[in-house]
Amino acid sequence: MENVMEDQELKPEVPETTPTAPETEKKKSKIPTKLIWDIVVTVALSLGAVIMLLPFLWMVLGTFRTGASIETSFFPQAGDWSGKAYPDMWKESNKIMNSDWAVIRAILNSLLTTVPVVVVQILVSAFAAFAFAKLNFVGKNIMFLVLLSTMMVPFAVVMLPQVWWFDQLNLLEGPIAVIIPKFFGSITTVFFLRQFLYGIPDSISEAARLDGASYTRTFISVILPLLMPALATQAILSFIGNWNDFLGPLLYIQGNEWYTLPLLVNFVNNKGGSKGVLAVPQTLAISLISLVPIIIIFAVFQKKIIGSIVFSAVKG
Repeated sequence: MENVMEDQELKPEVPETTPTAPETEKKKSKIPTKLIWDIVVTVALSLGAVIMLLPFLWMVLGTFRTGASIETSFFPQAGDWSGKAYPDMWKESNKIMNSDWAVIRAILNSLLTTVPVVVVQILVSAFAAFAFAKLNFVGKNIMFLVLLSTMMVPFAVVMLPQVWWFDQLNLLEGPIAVIIPKFFGSITTVFFLRQFLYGIPDSISEAARLDGASYTRTFISVILPLLMPALATQAILSFIGNWNDFLGPLLYIQGNEWYTLPLLVNFVNNKGGSKGVLAVPQTLAISLISLVPIIIIFAVFQKKIIGSIVFSAVKG
């Protein structure tokens, strides 16, 4: 017993281990660094947002200013305010389109050349994307590459032949010539939807085929509901692109009663060219009206647009 007691007394006491000081300091030092970077990034993005919003703010304020004050100062002064831009723009628009409700008519014309195009274009592109992504047929990849190569053909190459053909068919008075070429789908939309469809397992469509469903029934009943997020995104982007289209209506629409809103903006600006800077508020007023639908659509659906694009890129 004495030997055991002596051995216990001779054993040195080992102090309890605690986390080393350097590791604790490292953990503490990471928190302020991340916080600093978050603040820097937030400030930088906020400054960028302010810089990007300044032209839009100038545009909105410019619709309530006199033309002379716009030339002299960026921000309005005390005596710069005026409420004549919208009434003057309305009168000028009525003269251009020979209508008492020219702005309303231009909005309806823009809807006429946009909504049918978006619906048909998206559906046709979706069917094509389904064929290229889920079906196997001879020459599929070659055909898709040929379609992709058409993206490299500038519109200026086919512009004059199209105008000539539509003129021969007497279709240049109304909006038909603007609508028809866009009914055959968009290769950009086909490519986007094809990448999205690659993220959907083939077993889903194969199961529908084993149950006796045709390819059309498989697409409508099975694939189309899964494709809705991507279709919604492409529909929104297509709406924005067709709503803002200027060159197509300028080439194909000769009757002033069928002018779309971008055309009306252009002609209001041209009519006011002889007045110089005095007509700038009128142009800003009609331009702001044309932007309102786009702003509303993007504000409501921005999360869906960004989320669908990111999802497609990851899956593709």
